[in-house]
Amino acid sequence: MLSSRELTQADFPFFEDLITYSPSWQEEECHLETIDAYMLKYKMLNGRWLVWSCNSKQIGISFTVAWSPANEKPWIGTILIHPNERMKGFASTIIDHICEGFRQSGEKAVFAGCPINQNEWIKFLANCQFEQFKVERDDLGKEYSILVRPL
Repeated sequence: MLSSRELTQADFPFFEDLITYSPSWQEEECHLETIDAYMLKYKMLNGRWLVWSCNSKQIGISFTVAWSPANEKPWIGTILIHPNERMKGFASTIIDHICEGFRQSGEKAVFAGCPINQNEWIKFLANCQFEQFKVERDDLGKEYSILVRPL
């Protein structure tokens, strides 16, 4: 049975494990030595960090925002799954749960973005019913694929 709860400071060792086992996410998002700064950076978005478990065993972490200043819509920012639990459908099930929650709150779509060079991430999101919406550049010129999933 899949369940979630709010991330707490006590979950940081699990989060650090997930980061260690996710080199591409670490490269794009956060190195272990900067986890506190990383978390602080996202605090202003009033997002939700959740720890996901199956049968009381921690399997992953997600970050979502119900309202993004980019387009005033909900976004999925992070899905990290422990390597022992990958390829079992947990990440797509977590996305389905998140999307269902947004749908029940009246939203019509959920957005996600990833660096354009992260082909596996984009393929995964496409398999989770996300569609290419556009490509954007950040202030440093880095390109991101913006995807949307209709609800």
